Amino acid sequence: MLGQHLPGEPRARRRRPTCALIMGLACALACGGGQPETSPTPATKATPEAPAEAPAPACKDFSALDPATLPPLPETPYTATFETVWRIVLEKHFDPTLACQDWPALRLEYGKRLVDAADAGAAYGLMNELLGKLGQSHFRVVPPDDVLVDDAPQGPARAPLHARWIGDEVVVVAASVDGVESGVPAGAVLLEIDGRPITEIVEHARAKARRPSELAFEIAWAIERRLSGEAGEHRSVRVRAPDGRERTIEVACVTPPGEMVSLGNLRNIPTIVESRMIDGTKIGYLAFNYWMLPMIKRVEAAMGELRAAGMEALIIDLRGNPGGVGAMSVPLARMLLSREGSLGVLRFRDFEQEFKVAANPDAFGGPLAILIDEGTASTSEIFVAGMRDLGRVKAIVGGRASAGAALPSLIERLADGATLQYVVGDYHSSKGAVAEGDGVVPDTLVQETRED
Repeated sequence: MLGQHLPGEPRARRRRPTCALIMGLACALACGGGQPETSPTPATKATPEAPAEAPAPACKDFSALDPATLPPLPETPYTATFETVWRIVLEKHFDPTLACQDWPALRLEYGKRLVDAADAGAAYGLMNELLGKLGQSHFRVVPPDDVLVDDAPQGPARAPLHARWIGDEVVVVAASVDGVESGVPAGAVLLEIDGRPITEIVEHARAKARRPSELAFEIAWAIERRLSGEAGEHRSVRVRAPDGRERTIEVACVTPPGEMVSLGNLRNIPTIVESRMIDGTKIGYLAFNYWMLPMIKRVEAAMGELRAAGMEALIIDLRGNPGGVGAMSVPLARMLLSREGSLGVLRFRDFEQEFKVAANPDAFGGPLAILIDEGTASTSEIFVAGMRDLGRVKAIVGGRASAGAALPSLIERLADGATLQYVVGDYHSSKGAVAEGDGVVPDTLVQETRED
């Protein structure tokens, strides 16, 4: 099962913690030893003090619905694709009630609205509006070749800088990536990329965000896409520097380093594992940019090196890690759990899968902190929520909650060349926590500012 972004989404990249986050992490790890691993506490049934209200009407189960019995839709160039999208969700969504939506009625409503779609962009926009009725992440139709998506990546390389939504501005939080300097000062406010005002990009992201919690996530990825290009191409970036002066800087795009991994429709993803001891401490730092099974050996090797260097506490940096293969969360958890446990359960339409972690007497038992941000999504959220419920995490630290996009999904190419990403499962942690929607909220919330 995959919790992943569509082909053409920007590649996750690592960045070093800011001073504010380092202070938050140091405080979190300094106070005592690691939390004991605990077993989930069964929920207690409350005794009602008043007569229960009448139950709400049950949602209709559409699992037995035969699409052939439904009325035909008006013919348009996009009707066949629309019907395919509608049917795939009907048949494969984990919830046969389709989030209590009247799925046949929505088919008729949106099928008729296709007649008035002025162009392909409007037609695919209607399909995505339909999927938005479900109120869940990981639902999206991408047009053929992605050429109609306004903020599509312009190449596999990236300008070596990273920006985030802080306050009401897009602020450069990393002026270099993987040792390559961009020439843009950290703390600068982005004003334009290739002549396009950042305000337009932000408004476009607002329109795409289905929930308030998704806004910073959508802005960050939209900026990353705009900063993409072919290796050697330049992006023209206009900024307001920390000294208040505005200037335009030409930034060359570079190919991300790392071992290339392909999985399904995701091709040639540069995977990066970074580890080091934080200077002057016995705290180890571990980061990786995707959850891909071929990376397990590299993560194990990194953990071995940190332990050999005398690590007594560990920071796992999952900022900007958008997910990948859910199964990879289990072997990483086993490196940190001496007793068996569960990271939670994925519920599909016809079965359930539990993320069971076997006991490991040789597991690292020191204090553990996890660093998150709005780019922490999917499998990353499953890992964080699961480890929190097991009592293994001393602190979850970040500037804001994670993406709230924790549902596993699949990617399917349609007959017209479009790509559909759709949810197939529902996640709950061992204590019943749901990361979808509001995301994982940090225990230690570090207020980030432009000055950081």
